Amino acid sequence: MGEATQEQLNNPLHGVKLLDILEYLVEKIGWEEMGQITGIKAFQYRPTIKSSLRFLRKTDWARTKVEELYLSTIPAPAPKSVVELWEAFMEQNPDYKDKQLDEWFNFCDNEKDAKECAQFTRDGIKQATSTSLWWFEKFHADLPEVGNIYVVTDWYKIAKSIVEVVKVDQVPFNEITEEYAAIEGEGDKSLEYWKKVHWEYYSREMEEFGEKPTEDMIIVCEQFRTIFTIDNISKE
Repeated sequence: MGEATQEQLNNPLHGVKLLDILEYLVEKIGWEEMGQITGIKAFQYRPTIKSSLRFLRKTDWARTKVEELYLSTIPAPAPKSVVELWEAFMEQNPDYKDKQLDEWFNFCDNEKDAKECAQFTRDGIKQATSTSLWWFEKFHADLPEVGNIYVVTDWYKIAKSIVEVVKVDQVPFNEITEEYAAIEGEGDKSLEYWKKVHWEYYSREMEEFGEKPTEDMIIVCEQFRTIFTIDNISKE
């Protein structure tokens, strides 16, 4: 066999067998939700790996839906700037040599806020983030733990800082305190501002699923400390 082309190498599905995709999705989210997300009824009535493989191999639209679902659930490869910031951090902080990067991400769902929050984190002003428990459950994401380490990027996935989680609480939306809102460090740091912008954000993320936030919905409140930034990288 010849060598893979560059186009093949750039394809995240290159070399991934349909069997592997199915087994991963069944383990990750289960048959029932696979059927709900993709609209494939065969996943909702006594499905098996064998029967599903047979169906997908002869049904192009269904295979495409399954491949899209798979790509949406696997971690994306870290951008170059994330890798470089992490390597610089590890080189300068040998005490963390046994640590692994848990995740990289940008805050918010728009360029302006993502840029602002990345800068606030870099400056040590923003030291918390608040994700709905609904989001973790909807997307089968692992809940955060103390000690987790993240790289924070701007909207364009340019790494700006590294943070370490120091506290995790689950708090109803209507029980968030003024002290916590100030730690999150956005806007004027008031509880009124926190509630306004977060309610709007939760509303947007739930809208496409036909759901709405509630006053007593649980918020996963992560407090962190900024432990490294692009300013710590040697310019030599």
